Amino acid sequence: MTDVPDCVYVPDGERYVPTSLARGPWGDFISGQYVGGLMAAAIERRIDDADLHPARLTVDLSARTALEPVTVRTTVRREGARLRLIDAEMIQGERTVAHARSVYLRRGEQTPNEVWSTPVEMPPMPPIPETPQDGATSHGEIFSADHPGEPGADLRIWQTTGQKFIWLTYITPLIRGEKLTPFVRAALVADSSSAMVNYGTTGLHVINADYTVTLSRLPEGPSIGVAAMTQSSDAGIASGSVLLFDGNGPIGNAVTVSIANGGFRPHTHSPE
Repeated sequence: MTDVPDCVYVPDGERYVPTSLARGPWGDFISGQYVGGLMAAAIERRIDDADLHPARLTVDLSARTALEPVTVRTTVRREGARLRLIDAEMIQGERTVAHARSVYLRRGEQTPNEVWSTPVEMPPMPPIPETPQDGATSHGEIFSADHPGEPGADLRIWQTTGQKFIWLTYITPLIRGEKLTPFVRAALVADSSSAMVNYGTTGLHVINADYTVTLSRLPEGPSIGVAAMTQSSDAGIASGSVLLFDGNGPIGNAVTVSIANGGFRPHTHSPE
């Protein structure tokens, strides 16, 4: 490809103009990862205290977002000694197309304690490419328990009933002139949880209506690993959860609610 954009959004005053990289796999609309990622970036700008940690972000994808300029408005709903609650809404034209709510908690002393958790072992983290493929914003290495030792970018690896994994590295800036922060990286990766938990023997047949990411700590390094954990569905409604990792171990979870939808047309380089 030629003339590949150098970012997903170009700032234009209070607006953000999506480039062709913003297109998702369901048609000529902005991908949910870039909807949530942009609202996460706007929310993070409202934090002026380094001891506040982004413990939760919920993104409601209430409408399809056209490949047209958007604005993001944020509101601090609560500001206490140990908690800050911030909302965001994405507006396109005169319509609100998405909402987000974040909970920031104040970091404190870690009490010594041993707690049970589901044991999960991620596949080894792959090498990080210096530049993405043409037309890609990220590099993904996909794994399936049914195909051990066969990572790649081909989603047919996930057309099994086995547990699924991916290491995702976002390389292209979300907003021109701004570096990706750990929180925004986590928000971008969390959107892939719907594809991971709902991909089966005949492909992907649901689209996520929302997703929530919870973080006990921020990811270190550019790559975030995702392990599919649970999935249940009935009458075209699906729910699922994943575990998030960095190179040092688990960092949090993501959950998603999805609804039956046809026409999934993935890019070859990424699951979203």
